[in-house]
Amino acid sequence: GGGGGAGGDTVKVTLEEQNGSGKSGTAELFPGAASVDVTIEIMGTSDLDPIHVHSGTCDSPGAEILHDLGFTTANLGQGQIFETMENVATGELVIDIHDDKNDEVIMCGVIPAQ
Repeated sequence: GGGGGAGGDTVKVTLEEQNGSGKSGTAELFPGAASVDVTIEIMGTSDLDPIHVHSGTCDSPGAEILHDLGFTTANLGQGQIFETMENVATGELVIDIHDDKNDEVIMCGVIPAQ
């Protein structure tokens, strides 16, 4: 059966290339009871690059890391946000991936409001 209710749907995030990295990707957010599972697929080579959730926008992300989603591995990323989808899919948070060598942002996308 269906389910429905608040935050019941998968949310897709388009990760746009940043700083001429040549890398982009997509993130899918799957709602759980008290957390959100994140799966990322990357176009371009990405290994051991940190994945973070920040407040703000891709042009102006907040300095504080709100959620650490680990690192990319072989062009994939997986992590968990320990919040409900209702608190994550607000349109006010971004997922960004940093280069592990110089910390420059190489991909970023806004988590859309649901």
